[in-house]
Amino acid sequence: MSDLAELPQQIGKYRLDAILGRGAMGVVYRAFDPLIERTLALKTVQHRLGDPEQTQELLRRFRTEAQAAGRLMHPNIVAVHEYGEASDLAYIAMEFVDGRPLSELVGQEPCPLPQVLAWMRDLLAALAYSHAHGVVHRDIKPANLLVTRDGRIKVGDFGIARIESSTLTQTGAMLGTPSYMSPEQFRGEAIDSRSDLFSAGVVLYQLLTGQRPFSGTTAAVMQQVLTHTPPPPSRLNPLLPGALDAVVLGALAKAPEARFAGAAEFLQALDAAVAAAGPGDDSDATVLLPPPPMALAASAEPSRSGLTADLTAWKLAALPQLEALLTAQIGPVARLLLRRIAAAAPDFAALREQLLEQIPSPTARAEFDASLAALEEALAPQPAGPGPTAPAPRAPDAAFGAALARLLAVEIGPIAAIVVRRALPRAGERDALLALVAEQIEAPAGRARFLEQARRLDPDA
Repeated sequence: MSDLAELPQQIGKYRLDAILGRGAMGVVYRAFDPLIERTLALKTVQHRLGDPEQTQELLRRFRTEAQAAGRLMHPNIVAVHEYGEASDLAYIAMEFVDGRPLSELVGQEPCPLPQVLAWMRDLLAALAYSHAHGVVHRDIKPANLLVTRDGRIKVGDFGIARIESSTLTQTGAMLGTPSYMSPEQFRGEAIDSRSDLFSAGVVLYQLLTGQRPFSGTTAAVMQQVLTHTPPPPSRLNPLLPGALDAVVLGALAKAPEARFAGAAEFLQALDAAVAAAGPGDDSDATVLLPPPPMALAASAEPSRSGLTADLTAWKLAALPQLEALLTAQIGPVARLLLRRIAAAAPDFAALREQLLEQIPSPTARAEFDASLAALEEALAPQPAGPGPTAPAPRAPDAAFGAALARLLAVEIGPIAAIVVRRALPRAGERDALLALVAEQIEAPAGRARFLEQARRLDPDA
């Protein structure tokens, strides 16, 4: 808010409440329309940027965004309400999306396939609608895909979109983000909706594998996009159905005519590939959480919470409750965030600090912090008293795995046997195995029920 004090408190009729983002050419504010009492995002661009040609090009693209997105009304597209100019600013008043860019949620690990499919359905539905209304986005990438608190995708930033039957963009202009650009964009050719499908294919590849298919310098990316076929996704993520490879590589075909004819066809092929794998196919698409880190050495410095002595145990006990608490604050995306943060957190204190950063409201953050403190206290080990030494953790065997699979099948169906079979070689002891397979249960209540029953299994089952 200190930055906001140095800037106008109002633009046109809109009251400025906070800065959402800032760039070299403008600022995005959270604003309020007092006439209809609606919170929205106000994207602004300066009229005078020093270079007249650069200013005119930027303003042209800015108006293009308003014209392109302004004609689209779809639940998976950020709505544009108004374009206007005030003083030395041009602005677009648009829907305020309470969420985060997809680029902040994806990392170097594959995303769970059900989540990937949900996001791709939203993206392809938005593209099908956009293309049907004559708008090609031309810059589909994770940074332009906003994930709402309920886990839905909204496509934003139509700043370089091409509107059919207009002269707003010139053939030969290379606009876009290199790693997600189609071959025809690099060649400066006229493009159509199939260019967006190529970019969507790049996004899908990244979500499935944790890697972009084309990376490096702009020159290296261009060479790869024009001449290189990336490895099939299942080679980088062996848990994927092999049928997905043809879908992804089809979307990444060099020639537009070799790709899907439209976004609806792309989605149909994607759903068919997953359905073809079937719950009994050994090439299941389950993405397992990496094995929990080994316990710290006895000589390691203890954390403030005293929970670093056995990381597997505290994570196993804490994750279901943490997910329930975080979901109440930020919605279904909580599970994905928690998986990524917990996998690297060395102790509960570090996990707690990173989770608090995900809560935007100070009041909600304080309530969440109090809940975390109570959970941390409940998890803290009690002082060891005299008594027999606890037996060493036992490695899970096939019999234990079979018993576990029967319990897991109640929650996730026949695929449970595959999940357990794949997890067994990765788990050094039984608690680690429980942590791995429990991650495949979407519902927090179901996961907690499974863990409670699994801990009661006869060790020699």
